[in-house]
Amino acid sequence: MDAVYKGFIRQIAGERLQDKSGGKLEQVVARDKQRQKLQKEITALENKVRREKQFNIQVALNGELKRLKKELERVL
Repeated sequence: MDAVYKGFIRQIAGERLQDKSGGKLEQVVARDKQRQKLQKEITALENKVRREKQFNIQVALNGELKRLKKELERVL
């Protein structure tokens, strides 16, 4: 029964839950949640960088943005 349930979940989620490492569904879902969270943080930080007027603060925010993007690549 678990295999059927997992099959349905993978079909519904489509490419978001494709796992190249062959991990468990729970791990794949957790990784997807982390990816979504990081993506949301990156988007918010990019908007903040665009709105910021002070150059030194922009540099600091860009450093944080770069770190988040590297972490996102590691998760993928």
